[in-house]
Amino acid sequence: MAIAIGNRTLSNLTPGASTQTLSHTHNVGADGVLLVALCMSNTVDYSGVTYNGVAMTERLNYNSGSLSQRWAFYELASPATGANNIVITFTGTQWNPISVVAQSFTGATVGGAIGNNDVGPTPNSKNLTIATNSIIYLMGVSTQTQSSGYDINGSTRTNLFAHNTNRQVEAALSATGIGAGSIACVTKVDVGNITNTRIEIPEAGTPPVVSSGNFLLMF
Repeated sequence: MAIAIGNRTLSNLTPGASTQTLSHTHNVGADGVLLVALCMSNTVDYSGVTYNGVAMTERLNYNSGSLSQRWAFYELASPATGANNIVITFTGTQWNPISVVAQSFTGATVGGAIGNNDVGPTPNSKNLTIATNSIIYLMGVSTQTQSSGYDINGSTRTNLFAHNTNRQVEAALSATGIGAGSIACVTKVDVGNITNTRIEIPEAGTPPVVSSGNFLLMF
């Protein structure tokens, strides 16, 4: 079953509390996956995310000292369909804005490859080794405006949002139907440096690719 990109919920609020709750509607369909991508000031940490009361699996939690930001990825297989609450819990009160992206997929599975690189000169090009028909979620954090989109597998992708967390946070999804291999993922900022963080959403029934792309990279 081919991956279908489902509903997306975006939030860029200041919680002013030790939790944040938002509603997300997950699509009906077999082999559902929910990805939640977070970025905020590193004044506090994430202590967990739930959807419909079910704990999501933390795939990445990275503290960038150079940007004073902390970003994370959480995944959940077979999430409940329909409208349900996502609850993000912090280790303390978060008085700074947070970027929240909840992205649903069907025909997918969890546990794909992840790559994470802190700031580097624009364009910041890194590779991720994926299986056939996977989708890549690519995120960048910078101090300056990002106005030209990202390049994934040689295709310029329109960024999904522009959030302000006292830094600039944006992300893009790859096209569907990408072949297996080492895929170039390029984040871009108008001037200066930008991060490059990427995660594979594999097609359901696809065995994981055994390569360095499956391991967390931090520089």
